Amino acid sequence: MSEIDLRPLRVADVPAVLAVQAQCYEPQFLESAQAFEAKLKAVQAHDTCWIATAGDGQPLAYVLSLPACADSLPALDASSAELPVQPHLLYLHDLAVARRALDGTGGPAGGLDRATCQQLGLRQLGLVAVQGSVPFWRRHGFEPLSHLPKALAQKLASFGAEACFMQRVLS
Repeated sequence: MSEIDLRPLRVADVPAVLAVQAQCYEPQFLESAQAFEAKLKAVQAHDTCWIATAGDGQPLAYVLSLPACADSLPALDASSAELPVQPHLLYLHDLAVARRALDGTGGPAGGLDRATCQQLGLRQLGLVAVQGSVPFWRRHGFEPLSHLPKALAQKLASFGAEACFMQRVLS
């Protein structure tokens, strides 16, 4: 795989995103096209969502992230999304890597651009770890929150009993 194109994720890419998502997640974590479109429309003024494609145009990976607050994250498969006026973190809602792009180490995870956070005036990244991925995200500097605000705990429930909210503070 020699040629890789990285560009902003668009609503027209949602079918490709759904195909990669289906390779990576268990059925209870699959989101609908409507949920992806709602998030993409909410962040259209920001460059926080990306897709990587191979030279043949096939999707290799995507990342969907939103400026957010820990207590106001969109629930899994939410049909609408609103950004807070004053976000506190860049919420990594979804990162998935197609099987053909994996290199045996879990794929590219370190590509979250500090410049994106700096441009938005944010110093933290947050995510919901599912499918036993806490050790993977710890290797990339994320740590579980010791205390969850009530609103965050309620949203986290939509991701299943084993979901874990994690944050990484950028220096």
